Amino acid sequence: MKKILTICCIFVLMMVFNTTNVAVSLCYGSESEQVKLQIITEDFAPFNFRSKEGKITGQSTEVVQEILSRLNLKNDIQLMPWNEGYELALSKNDIVLYSTFRTTEREELFQWVGPIGSDEYVFYTLKNSGLSLSSLEEAKTVNAIGVVQDDARHQFLQQNNVTNLKLYQNDAECYKALESGNVELVVGTSITMAQMARQAGVDPSELKPIYTLRKTPLYIAFNKNTSADIVKQWQATLNELKRDGTFDEINERWGEAHTPGYSKLDATASINKVAATKLLAGFIDVRLGEFLLVLQALSFTDEARSGKWKKLKSLLVELEEAEHSGRIWYLLPDGSYYTTVDDLTSKNLKDRSYFPGLITGNSVLGTVVVSKSTGKTVAIAAAPIIKKDTVKGALGTSIYMQNINDEVQDAFPLQPDQMFFAITDDGTIALHSDDVWIGQKVAIMCSNLKSSLNRNSGECNFNYDGKDWHAVWATAPRTGWLIAIANIENK
Repeated sequence: MKKILTICCIFVLMMVFNTTNVAVSLCYGSESEQVKLQIITEDFAPFNFRSKEGKITGQSTEVVQEILSRLNLKNDIQLMPWNEGYELALSKNDIVLYSTFRTTEREELFQWVGPIGSDEYVFYTLKNSGLSLSSLEEAKTVNAIGVVQDDARHQFLQQNNVTNLKLYQNDAECYKALESGNVELVVGTSITMAQMARQAGVDPSELKPIYTLRKTPLYIAFNKNTSADIVKQWQATLNELKRDGTFDEINERWGEAHTPGYSKLDATASINKVAATKLLAGFIDVRLGEFLLVLQALSFTDEARSGKWKKLKSLLVELEEAEHSGRIWYLLPDGSYYTTVDDLTSKNLKDRSYFPGLITGNSVLGTVVVSKSTGKTVAIAAAPIIKKDTVKGALGTSIYMQNINDEVQDAFPLQPDQMFFAITDDGTIALHSDDVWIGQKVAIMCSNLKSSLNRNSGECNFNYDGKDWHAVWATAPRTGWLIAIANIENK
């Protein structure tokens, strides 16, 4: 009996003096399964970087540290070159990597917690270089482009067959190479450019942005073999940070605005969401339909039916300069195509889902893709050119979704506790109040939302970043997009 009492006393003392370890084991599995996460980041200021004092800090770092604190975890954070950390996160169990761009190409490679921020890819050059860009295709004509190895920007360029690349370990090295003349362009990001250039000893005022590609959310990436329970607990803790205002406070310290959908303002004005949603659907259909109507009219002109690019180009250039909301192109039956900027491109559109129908005589409106010529998320409006009952080609506009999103925001100002979004048949987010979601799959924003939107119109509840939302949606007749306006329920 004494032996049993002694063992019990020892156990109680262990419980008292090792509360942190007990908390971790309760969070992460049985007491015999002590999971030790290895947390890795890179030098990518202001999100994550090493300060002059040698401390790993930054906007995303503070978020990660707050999550660790609330989970009673005392993990060190390691800073290393991106490509090394990325390879470890792909290959080794229980690796955590931040800040990681969550892209379609990476979706199945990791488990994700976030979003914790966003940033946009931008081509930078020296102010006195004389360079300008009007398309991604044009970037292929410079001698060399600097980009971080294995970064999402590097992967994006590779997927778009951009091969004139020089690879570096971090953004600072890219900007050094730009100043020294080893590269003519750098694919940086709008938020990090200034600080990373300064780290390289380059004056940010000597650089200029000349072409913006896409905006992408930043997440915390977990190795695929990490326990799903751990990932869920990190996501739940991040959601709590957003609910109680801690996330916004961290962003404010680093100069960022409140997260959309989590404003501290109290919205008192009411809105008839059913009527507003139908009105919004009509607005989007009419706006995109305008592009198609112009193309259909042009398809009957002698210039279009001539099949000669030189005759057609000036007409299309004039139209594009008047609109400024898309890239206009002329498609040939073999899938090759011309644009107003690049003339005959190096790409082919045969693999696009809309190509078979278009080349057999059907107009296209509302297919959302990443443009091969511009690198931007666009919606396609295209009309076949028919001569003597034969399709001779097609005229198309790749409509910039960012521009249409801005127009919607101006025309339909919502309350601080509301958001709008538009979803295509394949689950792509075409428009969103928070433009970081444009071009992303709706399952990333909310895993079960698409299955809820299973009728032409209706209402549903869903959870997004720890908030309960109520959405009203309608179907836009011409594009077939599901257009929704949602309100936070648990303010």
